[in-house]
Order: sequence, then structure tokens, then C-alpha cells
Amino acid sequence: METQNALQAAIALFRQGSHTQSLERISQLLDDDPHAGKAWELKGLIEDALSWENRAIHSLETATTLVPLSASGQYVLAKNYLEIGKTDLAKSVFTLLLQREDIPDRLLPALSTYLGRQTGLVHLALEACRKAARRDPDQGDSWLGMAHFMSLLGYPQIQVANVLRKAVCIDPENRHYRLALSQQLKRMGEHDKAYQVVKQIPLSELKQISSLDCLERLLTIFQDANDQLCYEICFYKLRQLKSSDSCGPDLSERFKAKTPPRRIRR
Repeated sequence: METQNALQAAIALFRQGSHTQSLERISQLLDDDPHAGKAWELKGLIEDALSWENRAIHSLETATTLVPLSASGQYVLAKNYLEIGKTDLAKSVFTLLLQREDIPDRLLPALSTYLGRQTGLVHLALEACRKAARRDPDQGDSWLGMAHFMSLLGYPQIQVANVLRKAVCIDPENRHYRLALSQQLKRMGEHDKAYQVVKQIPLSELKQISSLDCLERLLTIFQDANDQLCYEICFYKLRQLKSSDSCGPDLSERFKAKTPPRRIRR
């Protein structure tokens, strides 16, 4: 009971962000009971939070010899393995982690984002998105992430587009989903369909887009569709962003070369 009380006190401190105080409690606990597996796991989580140069690995590996690691413990251990170059070992732990049914929902987005940045682990990032979508099919971001990683992995373009359509269907007002779908359709040569998707974006939303690449792509779509109003919104937004970035003295000449199309009713 004394060990459990000490562990709970250390956990409370850790959750409050008092990492140093929590580590002191855990160190005292382990001095008295070196076989307390959950204490070793918490020690590893604290060491990782403190960025102590992968010292978490020893603590978490010790914990695995005493108790099953929690999903968070497995995640931190795999991440630390990857950071020291033990890629195959990290991949094995991440794979086991994604097979767990008790992995917290909140961990899946972080897991997919982290894995998606790692060479050779994009397929696991995709699996994290799929798992999140199975748990909550009405979460559009999971479908958006799924489409992104499918594209990176070379899935057929029509499959990627269908996943993005699902995201748009879930949240038709989300401009990010519509922009992603339109880009995919344009890549497939479906220019009219791409326009039909983005023309549903409110004009107020178009004015909020701050991605230069996105605005450039929209200019092409709206010009091809002869939608002058939307073209002009993107045209002047892009020029404003370029001017604020001080991208060079030839900016005005670049835009003079692009003539807005005839106005059509929206």
C-alpha cells in the first residue's frame, strides 16, 4: 500500500508538470522497492519529458522485465529506440503498439504525425489513421491523414480521392478537406470536378487561405473555370502574401502576365 500511495503521488506530480519533484519521489520509491515495475515505467516517462538523452530507455527496458508497459510507455520506448538508430527495434515496438486495443484515442493523432515524419515508417502512420477512423468514423482529420499517407505510399489516385471525399462528406464546411480533394482531382486530370469542389468554399474562407502553393493551385482552377470573382480573391491574396514576404522587385511584372478571366456568376 505504501508503494502504491507513493506511486500515485508521483503520478499526480507528473501530470501537473512537476517533473523534477515527481522524479525525486520515484527515485525514493525505487530505493525502497527496486522491483516496482510501474515506478520504473514512470521514471522513464519523466526522463523522456525532461529530454535526458535517451536515459528513458534503461528505465523502460527495466520496467518491461517486471510489468507490461502501458501504451504511453511503449510509445516513448519506441521513439527513443528510433532516436538512437535502432530502427528495426523501434519498428517492432511501434507495430505492437498499434495492435493494442487499449491504446488511447488521444495518442493516435500524435503517433500518426510522428511516424509520418520517419523514413520507412509511413505505413505505420497510415495504420494509426485507419485505427483512429475505425474508432471514430466521423472524425474527418483521420480520413485526411489517411489520404495523405496513402498518397505518399503510392496508392491508386482514385482510392486517395475516395478517402478525401469521405472527409468532405463528414465536414462539408471544412475548407482544408475541400482543398485537398480538389488538388487530388486536379492531379487526376478531373479539372471540372476539382472546380465543383472548391467553388463551394465561402468567399470569406478563400480570403483566409495563407498557403502560397494552395493559392497558386486555386488560381489555375478558377482561371480554367472562368470564375473571375474567386480568381481575383486568390490573385490579390497571393500578391499580398508575396509582397509581405518581400519576394523580389519583379513581383508586379509576374502578376501583370496573368490576366483575370471574364467574370461569371457564382
